Amino acid sequence: MAEAIVGSMLWKLQQVASREARTLVAVNEDIRSLRDKLMWMQAFLRDVQPSRRVQPNELIKVWLQQTRDAVFDAEDAVDQYFVQIDLSRFPGWSRTILSFFASFTTQVVVRRDLSSRIRLINARLEGIIVNKDRYRLGESNTLGSIWRPSSSTSPLSEKMDDVVLPLVGRKELVRDLKHLLYKSSVNHQHVITVMGESGVGKTKLVRTLYDRRKTLSHFDIYEWVSFGPNLSASDVLKIIIRRITDGEECHKHNIKDKLQEILKGKKYLFVIDAQLSNSEWNRIFAMLPDRKDVDVNVGSRIVRISHSRPDTPPPPYKEIPIEVKRFDEKEVVINLFKETFLTYGRNELPGEAIEKYRERIWGNTKGLPLAVVLLSGLLRTKEYPNEWNTVFKHLKKMQSKQIDKILSLCFDDLHYDLKSCLLYFAALPVNTFIRATNIVCMWMAEGFLVPKGTTVEKVGEQYLKELIDRRLVNLAPVGYNVPGYARVAVQSKVHAFLQLEAQEQCFVEIHSGDDIPALSDVRRLSLHNHKDKYAALSHPLPKLRAILSNFEAEQEAPQVGEKPPNEAGGEQGGNGDGPCLYPVRCCPGSSIRGGNKKKKQAKSCVQDLLQNSRFLRVIHFNGLEVDKELPAEIGYVVNLQYIRVTSCSLEKIPSSISRLCNLQTLDVRGTMVGSLPDGFWRIQTLRHVLGDRLILPKHVGDLRNLQTLNSIKPDYDDAHAWGNKTFTHMIRLLYLHIRHGESQGIQDIFANRKNKAALVKAVAILKYLVVLIIKAPVIPSEVFTGSNLQRLKAMELVGKLDLPQNGIPEMEVRNRLPNLKKLRLMETMVSQEFINQLGGLQFLSTLELTSNSFRQLIFKDGFRSLEELTVHEETLNRLEIHESALPELGDLDIVSHSNELRVVIHGHSRLVEHIKAEDEELFKIMDVIITRQIEVENNKECDFNA
Repeated sequence: MAEAIVGSMLWKLQQVASREARTLVAVNEDIRSLRDKLMWMQAFLRDVQPSRRVQPNELIKVWLQQTRDAVFDAEDAVDQYFVQIDLSRFPGWSRTILSFFASFTTQVVVRRDLSSRIRLINARLEGIIVNKDRYRLGESNTLGSIWRPSSSTSPLSEKMDDVVLPLVGRKELVRDLKHLLYKSSVNHQHVITVMGESGVGKTKLVRTLYDRRKTLSHFDIYEWVSFGPNLSASDVLKIIIRRITDGEECHKHNIKDKLQEILKGKKYLFVIDAQLSNSEWNRIFAMLPDRKDVDVNVGSRIVRISHSRPDTPPPPYKEIPIEVKRFDEKEVVINLFKETFLTYGRNELPGEAIEKYRERIWGNTKGLPLAVVLLSGLLRTKEYPNEWNTVFKHLKKMQSKQIDKILSLCFDDLHYDLKSCLLYFAALPVNTFIRATNIVCMWMAEGFLVPKGTTVEKVGEQYLKELIDRRLVNLAPVGYNVPGYARVAVQSKVHAFLQLEAQEQCFVEIHSGDDIPALSDVRRLSLHNHKDKYAALSHPLPKLRAILSNFEAEQEAPQVGEKPPNEAGGEQGGNGDGPCLYPVRCCPGSSIRGGNKKKKQAKSCVQDLLQNSRFLRVIHFNGLEVDKELPAEIGYVVNLQYIRVTSCSLEKIPSSISRLCNLQTLDVRGTMVGSLPDGFWRIQTLRHVLGDRLILPKHVGDLRNLQTLNSIKPDYDDAHAWGNKTFTHMIRLLYLHIRHGESQGIQDIFANRKNKAALVKAVAILKYLVVLIIKAPVIPSEVFTGSNLQRLKAMELVGKLDLPQNGIPEMEVRNRLPNLKKLRLMETMVSQEFINQLGGLQFLSTLELTSNSFRQLIFKDGFRSLEELTVHEETLNRLEIHESALPELGDLDIVSHSNELRVVIHGHSRLVEHIKAEDEELFKIMDVIITRQIEVENNKECDFNA
């Protein structure tokens, strides 16, 4: 891991040299000498670092610690230089002569200081190198046999969409769980406990059934919650209530009454994936409605996923356990290995190698599914058979448990850039998903990502894809997954390994208990302490680079009327898969629980943090309140590149934020912030701006680096409406989300001709746009008829599409939107003729139609690539799919419809069989018209079987 720290430092030195090439002539020689030493040490570290697994050596351990400390001191010196230089540069052209000379003098002083500090560090490194030779470190006989990490990233990484690993060898358990969920008598099984050791696939088993359409049709309400330790029963149930009610807060004393109100007469399914004590489980059951309050005979279920079996629930609940064990058959293990080896990126199966090493695969995994998956993820990066032999030889030498061996080797095999990225998951709570874009932006701010002929975001996405390909990171399954909505997490066993590794390498300090460790030298701090969130912030943190707080008790529910597509689950009843670090639902008047005392404590702690931690690059506050306004001191933390705050109390961002000349990401979703200072929009380094209905002003700066504008709106004052040049310089914009303000009611954004003209121009010039989301009462039809979005992959429109009354013109969607893959139309009130024209979209794979007032939908032809069709139309009474239309359709989901609905399908035998197996209710109202071609195929099959 030390080599990763050195690699990051080398990149910073390169930045110093390029940024101040002219003014650092006197320091250049020292910087070059430091860089040369670090490059040499990095190469040596790549060989020595993995030896600690095979041959623990206290001398090497001391040498690694000294090297790490020296590199940290070098990083401090460089960051101190950047901070002082940036603070000395006054913005604008109105600086006085006095301020100019003051700035010049400051820069001379700090350069001298940098030079002297680098010389001291060079001398220190010389001593460390001398000690290496003196104690003959790295000359052990075993050094030649230690593991050599990958010298580059793997070429396997492909698409990140829908990477769902198969479930193998669990047919009987799936059958049993399916019976308990849907068909068994409630009087005998009401609570289902799925238990087993970490890594056997408990969550995967339950998820397989939970994600099926049957769950949607069988249960009125269903929620999946998963979270880390330290949550109380009341916190768990409040999370469930917030999700069911779209964000309603509930005091802990009212939980039982609220649940009774919500669940009365409803058939519900709650999946709770967490390690809770027996006392907390008893409290949960006590707070759930009684038999007399809720009709348990409607078939409700509670599924709890646990490592060990909790106590039997109290009456009237009846429990049946399902134990998930390791595989005891070699053939099942080999089949799982093959299935996970082939998935995504590998089209060839090295059958000969698998047969040759099948005994070793079995011996090293011992039937544990997680071990099998991780081993396949490691071996699928090895192209030559002799590399497999090297892997198994090294596993044999390691002295630890089998799963720990595999985890260690998977980590050691990573390229050093990837190691820092993976360790960042240790700072997040276990069982918690985070958006892929958020984690990549944090990597970017930390300096882990080095541009390699493309944007740093692309590099980060490639790194994340490789971690997924190697099975070290899991991608949350989602149905409607537009770019930017993917969520990732690590398995609990992998998370525990990463936390140990991160703390051993001084990568992050995790504060999750009552004891507060010495934090004066900590560089990254993760707060998980639910009892006193601000305890660790009461101490100076002068060397802090990143602070992350993640408190599930303050988690959000998705916004009313604005659930991101399947982000917290489905549109009906949830279908979430655990807490996700994304915005909370805020209501006017929200405040910090606990009154003024807690508000003052929060404000004081954040002020002290900003005053004492000038090297901060990342602020990620999830569930940590910060008062109504961010402290003005934030303007002095000029190294800040990533700010994310989800706090319902936050209403204002200070004007001093405009001094953050390195800021890349600002995320204020889940706050009451509605506008940002004008100076903020002139920060040229901005790449991602996310909020809830943020006002985008008419005049902005040169935002040519901007890639994301999430949930923005114009000023409704005509004088400040968008202008002809508002979007002109946003030439690299990839993600645009426009949304009308709640306070404006049905007032139309685009009734103002200036706003409409700005949008029309935007869809014509933003040629790199990948995602377009517009939510407004009326949406200009030019998004279809006047766009030139050649790279657009996903579009979501919520609001009436303003089409001509005298017929729809030819939209030429095939040429205007040639790469569109996902389309959601909600409340657009479009006609059948409009839908017919969409059939020309040659790559459209997912179509969702919601509340468009269709009475009938008929697909006669077109839609050659459509795989998923979802319909939420309460007025729909007829859906017809002809044989020549939708040839690739494999997933038809009709969520809401009229009572008279009939579905007519011509041919499409594969689709019919899928519906028959997965959705009994839909199959009952479906008429299948067998075509002549299918009759001929069926006759041939019968003749063959005969």
